[in-house]
Amino acid sequence: MTRKPATIAVRSGLNDDEQYGCVVPPIHLSSTYNFTDFNQPRAHDYSRRGNPTRDVVQRALAELEGGAGAVMTGSGMSAIHLVTTVFLKPGDLLVAPHDCYGGSYRLFDSLSKRGAYRVLFVDQGNEAALRDALAQKPKLVLIESPSNPLLRVVDIAAICKAAHEAGALTVVDNTFLSPALQQPIELVPIWSSTLVPNTSTATPTWSRAR
Repeated sequence: MTRKPATIAVRSGLNDDEQYGCVVPPIHLSSTYNFTDFNQPRAHDYSRRGNPTRDVVQRALAELEGGAGAVMTGSGMSAIHLVTTVFLKPGDLLVAPHDCYGGSYRLFDSLSKRGAYRVLFVDQGNEAALRDALAQKPKLVLIESPSNPLLRVVDIAAICKAAHEAGALTVVDNTFLSPALQQPIELVPIWSSTLVPNTSTATPTWSRAR
């Protein structure tokens, strides 16, 4: 049975405790976890890498976004840096919105000047400008819609389609609308996968918290 977004929102993360049946997820405070035997780790070993409480939240976020999985980070900028670090290497081209969030702009500009990757800021609402950018064979296209703070809206599905046809990966910054009002993964036909991270065509999204 297909559930409505409102139902998913109120049910995600609840009744997730298969061991004890807790309705509300418990908060796991342990920083370390023991091994079952020598060189036999459990699902978790150190809370910096993950813990059962974060697992519940990540599953809930993935369900809300309509994705296959989710990764929690300490901030929105951490999420952006993680995605670009995973997918880009020196020489790769990132196409980003010319009006993207100021923190994102400064991060991309700074790292590109250090040689981490190349960046091209483009008005993605301008079809000709976007077409010219995609002709340069970018590795990754970042979409931010609505943009922050100007609230400019672009056609996510059309940009993703054009980017995928050019062989690029796409990432959507879904900060302003969140999965409650916009699910970029649902807007884009799935050519291969929506898992993060992977090495094939992907449409990861994030809802940034500040």
